[in-house]
Amino acid sequence: MPDPGDTDFLLFWASSNEDFFELLGHYKTEKKGICLTTDPHNADNLRKMDIVFVESQPVYDQCRALGLPTIKAFGTDTDFFRPNNEIEKDVEYFYPATFSPWKRQREIANLGDRLLCVGTTQPDGKDDYRICKEWGVKIKEGYFPVKEILNYYQRTQKMLIPAVHGSERTVLEAMSANIPLVITSDNELACSLANEKIIKVDPDPVAIREGIETAFRRIVNTRNHILKNYSEQIYAQKILEVIES
Repeated sequence: MPDPGDTDFLLFWASSNEDFFELLGHYKTEKKGICLTTDPHNADNLRKMDIVFVESQPVYDQCRALGLPTIKAFGTDTDFFRPNNEIEKDVEYFYPATFSPWKRQREIANLGDRLLCVGTTQPDGKDDYRICKEWGVKIKEGYFPVKEILNYYQRTQKMLIPAVHGSERTVLEAMSANIPLVITSDNELACSLANEKIIKVDPDPVAIREGIETAFRRIVNTRNHILKNYSEQIYAQKILEVIES
């Protein structure tokens, strides 16, 4: 890797291995070591960094409780993920996510061909994929260019995100595109990003189905929440303030 001494700051993921943390521990002079983490389980290694950078309030609270020097910043490209009212809304329900049990596709499979699922299939997600196929869910499997994903967003009437955890970026993207959104209440990180206009439901098929109908009746402007709190400009400014401090 390049000599960190030749850079103004270092930004890396906390999932890096022990050897990488050890290497970075030697480069804490006037440089900024900025570590992005979604789980402060490795607090001893995180303490080697000048800044621990997180994307959600729950993780921020955990890191601060451990005494870590933490900032919170997150955002999405609001110029890219935007509504387009000139495109026909021919996708009734949309869920972009890897097929895996914790993504809970099987919980919404009974929507049948009214639902479009886009993503890859993990080894542990083969049953979820099979169940969706049996119910007639429309599936596009694989990795797709981000412009194609944007096209699905802009064609979508309602977005469903029943994942147990994760999907925070999808939540921000959907809200930026002004799509009525249903998420499950046990997804703490995703819920921390949404405002009161987002439908949050218990993680079972009946509650999700009822939440979908509520979302359809309650079409609201979610984009303003993103522009105010999670735009790319706000995201960059928070990081820049740390780098320049």
